[in-house]
Amino acid sequence: MTTKIKKIEKILLTQPNYAWLSKRTWQFPPYTLCLLKAVIKDNAETVVFDPNFKNLSEYETKSFLQNTKPDLVGVSSISTEYFNVTRHMIALIRECLPEAVIVMGGVIPTVMIEEAMKDRKVNYWIMGEGERSFPLLIDKLRKGSKDFSDISGLAYWQDSIPIVNKVAFIDDLDEVPFPDYSDITGVTLHNYGNIKFKYAPGLLARQYPSAVTITSRGCPYKCIFCAGRTVSGTKMRFRSAENVLEEVGMLYKEGIREVIFLDDHFLANRKRALKIMNGFLKNYNGLTWKCVNVTAWLLDEEILKLMYKSGCNFITVSIESGNQDVLTHIIKKPIRLDTIPAKLDLAKSIGFDVIANFVIGFPGETWEQIRDTFRYAEKLNVDIVNFHIATPLPKTELMDLCLRGKLLPNDYLENISNYSGYGKGLIATKEFTPFELEVLRSFEWDRINFSSPERKKSIARMNGITMKELEDWRMNTRRNLGINSMVKNIMTSSKE
Repeated sequence: MTTKIKKIEKILLTQPNYAWLSKRTWQFPPYTLCLLKAVIKDNAETVVFDPNFKNLSEYETKSFLQNTKPDLVGVSSISTEYFNVTRHMIALIRECLPEAVIVMGGVIPTVMIEEAMKDRKVNYWIMGEGERSFPLLIDKLRKGSKDFSDISGLAYWQDSIPIVNKVAFIDDLDEVPFPDYSDITGVTLHNYGNIKFKYAPGLLARQYPSAVTITSRGCPYKCIFCAGRTVSGTKMRFRSAENVLEEVGMLYKEGIREVIFLDDHFLANRKRALKIMNGFLKNYNGLTWKCVNVTAWLLDEEILKLMYKSGCNFITVSIESGNQDVLTHIIKKPIRLDTIPAKLDLAKSIGFDVIANFVIGFPGETWEQIRDTFRYAEKLNVDIVNFHIATPLPKTELMDLCLRGKLLPNDYLENISNYSGYGKGLIATKEFTPFELEVLRSFEWDRINFSSPERKKSIARMNGITMKELEDWRMNTRRNLGINSMVKNIMTSSKE
């Protein structure tokens, strides 16, 4: 449906409090909301409101909405895991603001537009990247236009007909402004930057305050379980080294002392990566940094030594399987297992903390191939090995395989939030049951990771926890078969 608006003077950008429906919650900077604020703030009064950070109640959130009275509300969605709570937030917004235009963006409409559009409390949905589409939609609404055909990724109802525009991705990422963290309601960038993400080594900073950024988008690889190609496109696009260094410089001047890159492929453009790291050395004394994930086959001595010298001492590599046939023919990830141990030995010799990630339980994978993964992981010279159970995500080849083979619960898509979580077994084949995967995963994780006092100490340090907390974590993980009952609270621990 279209709504003719003469004036859009105040815009609210928000997300749910993810703890409302007892899901795990992260006190994470609202990076995408602040990107959108930077794009539209010159055209309208723009407020970023994050009820998640202070764990605001529904009553407090309603009071804020009623007092603010925005003309348009943009709601972000970060994962299909939070589909239910995002719908809950939208219902709350519509109750408080019956006349406001509601726009939903992010991961949920991008990968589940058919399900998302069932919620008629929303006026418009934006798939893919919103930095161009969102301001263009606002402009057309102000003009009372009914032609939205040129807005990339826009979806809406025209009477009873669903209209879904094709997604076009932004080629030149340097055109996108830096996130604007000013005037987030009741919260500052330093408030976010001083959160200690216990039990999450990839996000646990060495120095505070820390900040996050993304410097590249897109993925050309075809791993069957990943929706990255749908969310950010198959073509890799990079912000220039100069652009990245300028943003880091702004953060550094604001007192940020560690930058965490959320890129999937930070190292993919080698020349750019080397230039960024040399820029850190030249311009930002004492800055530390890390990537949440690095592409294992791009690691070599030159890259690793410069990473370490420029302030990074932590890497996570996602190997996925310890069986080459599974990697090549089932997962379809272009990684050679025989090349990885030497790369990780080199990283450890330089001084890196190293985490290796694996996934088990794919259709077509045998029980012995799953066991190969644990055998391979056990031999690696790393600090932590993580094992996840294959989780079908919308718009992935894995989801298509599971739906065609009727390997999932009948209400999986409708209730995807209830089934989400990479510790849960969902897929059943003649080779394994979900229960078998859960038992195997949790007890092998415990056996391999905590095999010596030295490993225990290293894992406690990397997770920012005490030895007592580590033992409680182990026990909870075993007794809940990998679904840690502590998770709801551990992501909200403040800096100690």
